[in-house]
Amino acid sequence: MSGEQVVKLAGRELVTQGLIRAEDIEDGTVARMPKAYPVYDSIYKEALTVVRAFLQPLQNLIWIGRNGVHKYNNQDHSMLTAMLALKNILGGKHNLWDVNVAQESCEEATNDKQNAQAGEYAATQPRVPERIEELSSL
Repeated sequence: MSGEQVVKLAGRELVTQGLIRAEDIEDGTVARMPKAYPVYDSIYKEALTVVRAFLQPLQNLIWIGRNGVHKYNNQDHSMLTAMLALKNILGGKHNLWDVNVAQESCEEATNDKQNAQAGEYAATQPRVPERIEELSSL
């Protein structure tokens, strides 16, 4: 699809989900990301350390998603980091780099701090709604 078609589709989806009103949509942008998956090689952790050190002083920059943190995040982790980023904007102090840490190290020994953080972040997830079937035969 063209960028314009993607923006229109996204707008329709947001309206359909009841998240916004159509008249509130002002504009949209599509950013196509080539090579959306991080590349892991023998020195990627060292390179990432350099990037993080460079960006850390920028107080108004929040890194989220695969391309933001340069590591694999599934959709749930990406959405969780987005929600926690919003809480940080509102005054929270969540360390977004800790999201998905427990799962990354699941084959390694994890410490109590990592386990506690994983539980804390899991607790921020909204409950999954359950369908309630009405009893029409009453």
